Amino acid sequence: AVKNRLTLDRARQQVQNDLQAVAGQLAWYDFDHWADHFSLDLESLQESGQGLIQCRPGTLALLDYLTEHSMPMILATNAHPKILAFKLKAIQAKHPKFTDYFSDIITSHSFGSPKEAHGFWQQFTEQTGINPARSALIDDNAKVLDAAKAYGIAGLIAVSQPNSNQPPQPRLGYENVCYLNELITG
Repeated sequence: AVKNRLTLDRARQQVQNDLQAVAGQLAWYDFDHWADHFSLDLESLQESGQGLIQCRPGTLALLDYLTEHSMPMILATNAHPKILAFKLKAIQAKHPKFTDYFSDIITSHSFGSPKEAHGFWQQFTEQTGINPARSALIDDNAKVLDAAKAYGIAGLIAVSQPNSNQPPQPRLGYENVCYLNELITG
């Protein structure tokens, strides 16, 4: 706001408009795009928020459960590689074996398509060899779940409260959980 001589409300509106213009596209998730677009040192801003990064309650319990039952897991994210590396470093500082749960960690940036796009799922299945009819996806983005459904991913589960500071927002048409340990049976 100060840099561009805008009121705080006008600056917020401009940011929202800029984000909306690329919603559902890879640019929306592109760290370098936004650093350039807003002429900001996002890496410094990111570092200042490192202490806020943590595993969602119930996540490790589900990962342990799936590991005990020999269920292979792949972490697929729209996060930019810089953001992914930053978040994994912060999580592994608290949970050193976090990445060991996953047979692969894939960012949509490596495919050039966001998870909201058919092309992502096509490349994802080709690279990983998963059988969509025997696979499940847990995601907090309804458009990602819709794209996975259209591609044929069988098990689709929505995280209804992606931001713990906001109320739950159930995703219609999908099984919803707030915390991942809700998926543990028996």
